[in-house]
Amino acid sequence: MDNRVRVGFVGCGEAIQALHIPAVNSLASLYRISACSDSSAEVMQEVSTRTGARAISNPLDLIDDPNVDVVVIATPDSYHADFALAACKAKKKAVLVEKPMTLNARMGREISLASESSGVPVIVGYPHVYDPATRRAMELWGQNQSFRFGQFRTFLGPNPKYTADDILQTIRPSATDRWPGLINQLSLVAACTEVLGTAVEIKHVAGHMVLLGLVIHDIPVMRRFCGEPVKVDYAAVRCQGIPTSELGIGVDVMFDYGYGRVFMQAEFEQMKVTDWGFKLHRDDMHVEVKFPPTYAAAAPSTCRTIYERDGMTVEETHGGRYENGFRCEWKHIHDVVTKRVEPLTSARDAVKDLELVETIIKVATKDSK
Repeated sequence: MDNRVRVGFVGCGEAIQALHIPAVNSLASLYRISACSDSSAEVMQEVSTRTGARAISNPLDLIDDPNVDVVVIATPDSYHADFALAACKAKKKAVLVEKPMTLNARMGREISLASESSGVPVIVGYPHVYDPATRRAMELWGQNQSFRFGQFRTFLGPNPKYTADDILQTIRPSATDRWPGLINQLSLVAACTEVLGTAVEIKHVAGHMVLLGLVIHDIPVMRRFCGEPVKVDYAAVRCQGIPTSELGIGVDVMFDYGYGRVFMQAEFEQMKVTDWGFKLHRDDMHVEVKFPPTYAAAAPSTCRTIYERDGMTVEETHGGRYENGFRCEWKHIHDVVTKRVEPLTSARDAVKDLELVETIIKVATKDSK
């Protein structure tokens, strides 16, 4: 009898093909891919062929399918909420929603409420929270949050340069199948105007996209090490020329914790460059974590700590050579399903991340006037 947890993918884009399918396949004793759905019939059929999963055109039919235990929602962001709510209604064993959980905190609270009322665990896909280097750093850091200074940085090139065909061979939708992405872009603008009003500059719309698409990786990690900030002391959106996308748009944020401060920078750059990680300093310890590119990672994440022991200054380096955040995330989901452990990155907690995103963009807008 096959007791493996059955996985269904709603959305079969690059993240599913390049990240989640390899992670799930590497845990073949725990999971099997049961079904897949995508707005592009070509992408859906090819992923179905490659994985042996059933192709189900209507994503709601996949969600309702009793042969699917865990639903993975990896559609464009604006569709996350509807599918997550449907999965809660269908009483799935668990739901994994790619980051950001949704476009604003209001919709996030709806997902959180649905998760709690239905008893369906909704897990938000934050691989850096699960990453071995992050977890080792947290073990060493402990519960002492009285740090002096922290720095989070995310400087990345555009995704197409990491996922080009000569690097990562994925099935992409044809031009006629790309309308969900176009609708998503309009929804991102609408989500920003819901937060800031209609008299919003285009650079702040693009800055809001950077917060949801990039900074949202760092915020949950920061909150786990440092706790909740007292306030956002400063925020600004950097812009090179007239923004037509996230490229060339950067965000700078200073968080005030009372006893310490955290400076956060993020930018989608034009060239393929990866400078991704964080540093935290307190009187008895320095911690530095570096992350490789999410796509086609060529190296493990690393954790470097400096602390005093027996009168000596000790430097320790830890590298998760045989693990990554996605595999660890999927191992955790299996524990959520089979052992009923509490989700490490729950919908309720992810609402706080979205609320902080909205605070940042409001401060950035106010500071620019």
